[in-house]
Amino acid sequence: MNLTRLRWSDIPDFLRNRAEQAVATPLHEIASASGGFTPGVASTVAGESGARFFVKAIARHTSEVAGDYLREARIAEALPPQTPSPRLLWWQDDGTWIVMLFEHVDGRTPDIADLDPVMTAVAALGKTPGPPGLPRLVDEFAEDFTGWRDIADAASWTAVTAAYQELAGASIDVLAAREKRWTDAADGTALVHGDLRLDNMILAADGVRIVDWPNACTGAGWVDLVLMTPSLAMHGVDVEQLLDVHPLTREVDREDLDTLLVAGAGLFVSRSLLPPPPAAPAVRGFQRAQAKALLAWLGTRRPDILADRT
Repeated sequence: MNLTRLRWSDIPDFLRNRAEQAVATPLHEIASASGGFTPGVASTVAGESGARFFVKAIARHTSEVAGDYLREARIAEALPPQTPSPRLLWWQDDGTWIVMLFEHVDGRTPDIADLDPVMTAVAALGKTPGPPGLPRLVDEFAEDFTGWRDIADAASWTAVTAAYQELAGASIDVLAAREKRWTDAADGTALVHGDLRLDNMILAADGVRIVDWPNACTGAGWVDLVLMTPSLAMHGVDVEQLLDVHPLTREVDREDLDTLLVAGAGLFVSRSLLPPPPAAPAVRGFQRAQAKALLAWLGTRRPDILADRT
């Protein structure tokens, strides 16, 4: 992923000064994060004593993603203290830039070998109540989980099956009908991250912290885990076994789980076929990889929904 990020020095002087006043020390950049899908600042900075902080920032004229940064700042400020995430120390929106200063977490992005501490953090998140003021998942994602119905309305099924051979024997009508049921399955009052993946986590010495919260809302406590499974299946994780044993999903009605998986597949498939957004051009390839992993799994998990009838 070739992404050129803005740096700490790109933030206007007066906003950097305000951040320094908030933590009572001059700050200098010591590292800029690699990876990600947006060009915003993602820098580790240090004060005179060596204390470290993490800065996220974006210029408002980057309109495609600036709204997500503003939403994340407001959500991070409201997260319950037990949330497994870095603490927001200061933020400001001056109308041209949105800047956030977080506590620094010393760690790295977890990988598949770190699945035990990752799943411990996911379990803790699923038991965290959503703070007042967060939107409901069923409202916030109402326009996202319509992928199969959008495809049906556009009469584009032939083009979709040409792009995804995994759908060669499936029925768009069956998928669209199943997708409609997702709101009944996924409603709830737990805190939902809304975009949970390994690259939105930091593995520290004392456990995993979850970062990047612009999509947070309230819903069923198991939603994040289920929507995370495609990104895990991409790396060969036995996600069937994972859902069977994880405390958030082992007692959940399998029809509800499968309904959300179908809705998630529709989201990934439909979005992957759109032109790449200029501010995050790599996201379409990642959506396609998740779609293919999820469709392959659904083909064996629920052949009655995603069947090869050829």
